Amino acid sequence: MFIYFTELVSHGVYDRHHRWVGRPYDFCIRPRDAYPPTTALLLRRGRWRPSFAHIPWDQVQLIRGNGRQRPAFQLKIALEQLVFQPAEVFAAEFRLRRHVLDQQVVDTFNRKVVRVNDVHLLRVDNDLRVAHVDVGLRGIIRRLGWAPAIDRFVRWFFPNAAYLTHEGFIGWKYIQPLATAPERGTLPLTVPQEELRRIPPADLSEILLDLDPYQRVALFTALDAPMQGNILSEMDLKMQKELIAELDTRTGVEVFERMPEDKAADLLQVLSRREADRILTMMTSRKAKKLSRLLAHKSRSAGGLMTTEFITLPASFTVAEAIEQIKAMTGKAETVYYTYVTDAEQRLEGTVTFRELLVADPQQSITAVMAARPIAVHVNASAKEVAYVLDKYNLFAVPVIDDERVIQGMITIDDVLSLVISETWGKKTGLL
Repeated sequence: MFIYFTELVSHGVYDRHHRWVGRPYDFCIRPRDAYPPTTALLLRRGRWRPSFAHIPWDQVQLIRGNGRQRPAFQLKIALEQLVFQPAEVFAAEFRLRRHVLDQQVVDTFNRKVVRVNDVHLLRVDNDLRVAHVDVGLRGIIRRLGWAPAIDRFVRWFFPNAAYLTHEGFIGWKYIQPLATAPERGTLPLTVPQEELRRIPPADLSEILLDLDPYQRVALFTALDAPMQGNILSEMDLKMQKELIAELDTRTGVEVFERMPEDKAADLLQVLSRREADRILTMMTSRKAKKLSRLLAHKSRSAGGLMTTEFITLPASFTVAEAIEQIKAMTGKAETVYYTYVTDAEQRLEGTVTFRELLVADPQQSITAVMAARPIAVHVNASAKEVAYVLDKYNLFAVPVIDDERVIQGMITIDDVLSLVISETWGKKTGLL
């Protein structure tokens, strides 16, 4: 049997001698379960300085209603045994009214932030468990006590209305509440990290933007370092700076280690010199050297836009050797679509796509497959010049070279588009 929170708080509460005690104010649950069980019932006394009695669920009996009797809660203890205490005593308890009802939550299935209008619970014997949250219009109508009248009106005039059949339910296992522990500002995760990893970082970053600053920081710091790095890479620099400031130095270094090098360099540039130096000194020497090299370039030049996470192949390789090298580098390079052929001094000699390698003779030399003297941009070229080259030659990425044609990095089209879009949007809105 299903029942709503709105209905539960209208039930009467009686002690073991059948004396009236009051009505339930809230219910404590164990939120990490897929269908969280109710662990206690809270009674409230007083309006201006309320106090609460905490009754463990094993001391509560839920009485079914019948034709003559309304549903009610029967306590196994006497009224005189109830102890009323300030709300702070129960601050560590996760409660439906306090942490879920009328609160924003993350719907991890539909990848958005929603507001809870009611809670849908499942009763089996005396076991009461949370099944869904109700985010639909009917939940609001039910809370206001208008459901019977509104339902009759809609059935009479609009019998086929979706209002009568559509329930705005979301399963609890897909819900991440955003109410934080007030004394610590932390957010206990009720959904597994694996469930959150299924949400694309771009969607998670949009979810964070929909939250208030306090909730945003709490949810972000509850995630693991790889997720934090992926999410930060999708945000603008202002939001990146705000969130990274909330992390301790060790976690911040882990996040920078997992960010794409070009994104990490951009973020380091907007931090104070002292902060940037502290992070660089704690990073692995290999990553720190690459970021330091990127930081030496102007942010809106090809050198500032490029990433050093790309694949180069020696001109002596066969097609088969090239494919094996690319497989080994998968996950370490920003893209495997383009690979660059270089001589012994790392001078750019050609470019080849992974598709061209797959259809070529495995024993053939890659110099016979590559496009010689490929299009490239100078490390000091402006962002506009890079955009022009990508557009003119219909490229997804372009290599960056110095005066000696030594390859320095690679710029993907999304890096240029992000900059151009942000600048255009800033000019239209007056932000730049």
